[in-house]
Amino acid sequence: MRLEIDNLVRQLLPPHKRLMNRLSWLRALLSPLKPLFDSFHLWRGDTRMMVNVNSQVKVLEGYLQKKYNQPIAIKIVTFEDGLLLVCLANEGELLQPEFDSEANQAIPLDGEIRDKFDDTDFIVYIPMGVDIDLIRADIEKYKMALIKYKLIQN
Repeated sequence: MRLEIDNLVRQLLPPHKRLMNRLSWLRALLSPLKPLFDSFHLWRGDTRMMVNVNSQVKVLEGYLQKKYNQPIAIKIVTFEDGLLLVCLANEGELLQPEFDSEANQAIPLDGEIRDKFDDTDFIVYIPMGVDIDLIRADIEKYKMALIKYKLIQN
């Protein structure tokens, strides 16, 4: 909720007492509260974000992007086996892979994608301007125990 002090002053005065002199005087009295509330509003947003951060990939990625003001440059990539989505016959054709005669679908060999991760569970890509130690501290704060990660600065 955003507090508009000028609007609040106008709403709290009865209509017959809303003269320009009174409104200006009350707004001048309450003007020191505007920067205080603006700083409180920023603090409250950051605190709510930090309370809701957990070890989920997209949540952690969004937190790092917002904290370091890098909305596109910071990425977290997790291990995916890259195999085809195959479903049972009673699940319908929603997940059935489509094979084209012109383009064959690439199927990785056993452990081919896992080699890129070097026995880690996820990789964090960060830009050159961001301090790698600060990112490491934030990840250590929110990651689950026994989860390994690798930082790549490009």
